[in-house]
Amino acid sequence: MTGMLPVTEQLQECSNDAERAKWLLSVPTFIFYRDQDNIYRLLRSVRFMRGIELVSLELSGMLSTRDIDGRIPAEIAQAIDASRGFLKSLVKKGGLA
Repeated sequence: MTGMLPVTEQLQECSNDAERAKWLLSVPTFIFYRDQDNIYRLLRSVRFMRGIELVSLELSGMLSTRDIDGRIPAEIAQAIDASRGFLKSLVKKGGLA
């Protein structure tokens, strides 16, 4: 038993950045909050900085004050979209060239 959620153990089993990116894009975002220590540790151990960036941005979005319409600040939303876009292209290409 690792002390990690089973879904986070799947991240540990990823063998490359494309697989890690796919995992980050597919798990419910509350997992980032619930198991953030293990996720950060796993991503740091393989030096996947773009993954760490996405988790940090997603957490910022979750914890940010909403506007009157319930939206997160535009700059955070744009940064999340850009980070997710990069990871989507990484998955599509199968990794960095």
